[in-house]
Amino acid sequence: MADSFFSSPIDSSGYKVRLGFWTNWSRGPVFGATLTLDRLHGSLLISFTAFFVTIVATRFWRVACSIIHKRLSVAEPRDALHYQRQAIFRNSASSESALWSFLQISWAWRRLTQRNLGRTLLPISFAAICLVAFTLASGFSSSISTAIGDEVLIDGTHCGYFDWDILSPDDISRFAEPSDASRIANAANYAGQVYSPNSTGVFGSTVFVRRQLPTKSNSEAPCPFQDRLCRNSSSNLLLDSGYVDTHLDLGLNLQPDRGMLYRQVLHCAPLVTEGHKDQTTLAGFPNYTMYNYGSITLSIPIDEAANFTFTIKDIESQYIPQSTGRQGSGYSLSTFRSFMANGTSSAGEFVAEPDLERLDADTYIIFLSGNGVVSSVPLDDPWYRFDLESNFKIIQRPSGEAVYSYQPSEAASPLGCAYQRQICKGSLASNESCGPMGSSIDAWAGAAPLFGVKTEDMLYVKTGQLIEAYAASDDASRFLWLLSTITSSPSDVAKVVEKLMSQSLESSSGLIDGVQGPLPGDQWKLDVTYWWNITLAALQAAFVDTAYGSADPEVLRLQRNGTHLGQNGICQNQKIRSTQYISVSVFGLYFTYIAGLLTIIISLVIDPILSCVQKRWKYREYANLEWISNETLQLQRLAYDESGQGEWSKCTDYIPVTTPDQRLGLLNLADLEHPRLTHPRSPRSSKEIPMTSSLVEGPEGNNENHEQLNEANDRDENDEGRERLD
Repeated sequence: MADSFFSSPIDSSGYKVRLGFWTNWSRGPVFGATLTLDRLHGSLLISFTAFFVTIVATRFWRVACSIIHKRLSVAEPRDALHYQRQAIFRNSASSESALWSFLQISWAWRRLTQRNLGRTLLPISFAAICLVAFTLASGFSSSISTAIGDEVLIDGTHCGYFDWDILSPDDISRFAEPSDASRIANAANYAGQVYSPNSTGVFGSTVFVRRQLPTKSNSEAPCPFQDRLCRNSSSNLLLDSGYVDTHLDLGLNLQPDRGMLYRQVLHCAPLVTEGHKDQTTLAGFPNYTMYNYGSITLSIPIDEAANFTFTIKDIESQYIPQSTGRQGSGYSLSTFRSFMANGTSSAGEFVAEPDLERLDADTYIIFLSGNGVVSSVPLDDPWYRFDLESNFKIIQRPSGEAVYSYQPSEAASPLGCAYQRQICKGSLASNESCGPMGSSIDAWAGAAPLFGVKTEDMLYVKTGQLIEAYAASDDASRFLWLLSTITSSPSDVAKVVEKLMSQSLESSSGLIDGVQGPLPGDQWKLDVTYWWNITLAALQAAFVDTAYGSADPEVLRLQRNGTHLGQNGICQNQKIRSTQYISVSVFGLYFTYIAGLLTIIISLVIDPILSCVQKRWKYREYANLEWISNETLQLQRLAYDESGQGEWSKCTDYIPVTTPDQRLGLLNLADLEHPRLTHPRSPRSSKEIPMTSSLVEGPEGNNENHEQLNEANDRDENDEGRERLD
């Protein structure tokens, strides 16, 4: 089914939403056919559908009664209950009216024979089942909307991302970096509310198709590097996202075989500092500590090597008492990355030493400095290491006693992480083929051939140029666009730490005026998990933000927009969740209305068809004639006809008629407990009506006098009945 759209109103979350027909591939090509409407028109459609179901219910009952009536019809005499039951099947307009009638006749015949109860129980049960079934069907007609959820497509007119290759330093400082900072702050807020195990559910409703991405966590992982580098060889942290499906998890509404799986693994451990630090002088100033886990590359000529990774004021300088109090009120964090590409260290902030180098991963080091922060109690956490009594005293409450506080034993405590990625073609619902698990560059380059992109192009050609070079290939274009969406987003631990600094630490919630409250012995694992959760939230937001883009002309000129076939398919198919709109299952609509219309048509044509068959081929003549004769107007005709009143025609049609202006008799009220129609040929004695000479004036006069006689008798009986009523 071709997708079509009507308009793009703005959702309460700020995103434009595309209205019209589309296919939600999460539900397949048939059940996924979807119609998105605004809430007003969607509510009207659902209400009309519920009303339509009630109409179908009455027509279904009509068809069922026709079948049952003919099945019960026999050309043999039966008792009154049989014919009453047939009359109800023939003339009940709906299952509820039939149910009430069956209950009444069951009650009326209850004392005659026990067998009569069984003869009415089945009709009562059938009518009750039909009533309940169609009542539920009418009530659940809204399930054509609620059953498929609240997923909608956002308007991808301005789809695009910041192309860092074309950004000037001014553009980076004015637009790109503030945008990254804002997105990380939003991701941190979201991660704190949704990913936290103590989440209060404030963000229970989210625009993301999946509220949170799953993580496999191992808190007893081995050292990610050489064992001698880790403070503990067995109590480290490994976080694994598993295979994140761009379709099921990130809302990219593509066919399963056109999707992609993305996996990231972060393996961290606090590092030892013995043998990796030294006191040094920086810019002529003493009292600095230098840490060496590899050569730094920033601000160092390419042909030179530096024998340090990070330099910072030593611990004594960070905690020198001042007249104004402590020097700092928040932690200081510094990040360094060593990227691996094709077996060698690539561009990064440093080149990891051999013991820290991983051929299958990027190496990250995050240094934590106390920066004047003290703790009210010793902290045994292997990364924080607040185990030295400081020169600062803090006031305990409520006693008001001044006690010594504790400071870190390291000027900067290093945390080492091995960061791995993996890319697969396909989806969890299809057979996927995967590239290698490795560093970011190797993972993308290794998976590139699966999408028709050369590995050497991935290593030596800029992404923007690759997008243009492979624009004609749908798979390659889509792969490169997803690569740019992920790598241009702030979904990286280092970016999170750099932007949020001390606010990226879970421990900061217990930091007040430079005094750290008590922390658990594995606080560093909570911090790393928090970073990890922020990257997952940023990854979720990256797909939505890229698809939506920006309408700001200043930003648009800096974006790389999705204009090619594969890119446009991604831009126009990003799902979010919204309660401001109603998405209706097209399959459900088709099924409801087609099945309902067929039921209505069958109910309208079944009687004429059977009547024609009966007349032409004499098929079940009695059953068909009884069905016609039990209709209300035909029963009335039978009553008058048998009492000798009226000259009737069309006696096998649904509406019998008499000759024009012909009058029919009234009820005979002689017996008020047994009303009946007057009989025009009832015998009367000569005493009741005097004989006149006109009674013997030929056949015509004789007939006329008979009619006068009958009318007179009827008047007498009715007068007598009225006197009794009075």
